[in-house]
Amino acid sequence: MVSPRHRNLLARLYLWAAERLYNELAWAYDLVSWLVSLGHWAEWRRAALEHINGRRVLEIGFGTGELLLEAASLGLEIYGLERSAAMHRVAARKLARRGIRVPRVRALAQAMPFASGCFDTIISTFPAPYILDPATAREVARLLRPPGPTESTGGRFIIVGLWVEVQHPLLRWLVRLVFGGAGDGNSEQRALAFYEHLAPCTSFQMRVVAAGGKQVSLPTLVLDKQAAGSSLRLP
Repeated sequence: MVSPRHRNLLARLYLWAAERLYNELAWAYDLVSWLVSLGHWAEWRRAALEHINGRRVLEIGFGTGELLLEAASLGLEIYGLERSAAMHRVAARKLARRGIRVPRVRALAQAMPFASGCFDTIISTFPAPYILDPATAREVARLLRPPGPTESTGGRFIIVGLWVEVQHPLLRWLVRLVFGGAGDGNSEQRALAFYEHLAPCTSFQMRVVAAGGKQVSLPTLVLDKQAAGSSLRLP
């Protein structure tokens, strides 16, 4: 049993390590992610592409740019937003090597410099704490296109990796060490409760899509924008 004091220390250590990986150690992010996931990181991240609705897509927190590359190769009109200058440099080198141009901006998810209603889908994989800020949810709701005249829902918000359920003891320990409480079974309940709490400031219809195998379950949150005046609804 981990004491509250040690749990707090681990949480602070995690935040410190995450900050290093997103800045001066950004060059090592892909390797660390691959090691922690025992080689499954790309597969987990790619789950977001299975739920994209429409062609104009924004990725929040694109990290080293792997998903930008995959989305561009599928013919999607992909844009990227990331606050870390180091991640921008890593992603720029990858895109240049492939000869792919992707519009990218350095900004916060809580204040995104795009016009209202301009995206069909917004995706975020293994997000940082910004995803739990109501300001982020309001910005996402603003940027997603509203439902059309014959549609019940409009743009879509996809979140992968808000929590991970791990059965394998070693992998569970690694996930908890690197991603805090991500392997905790209560994280799903906390995530659902949080998005229910967003009802006053957003209008989403949410569902949870299970993915993964016996050892790892990686639920994906799929939130579809409803008409103005609607409240968050769980089907």
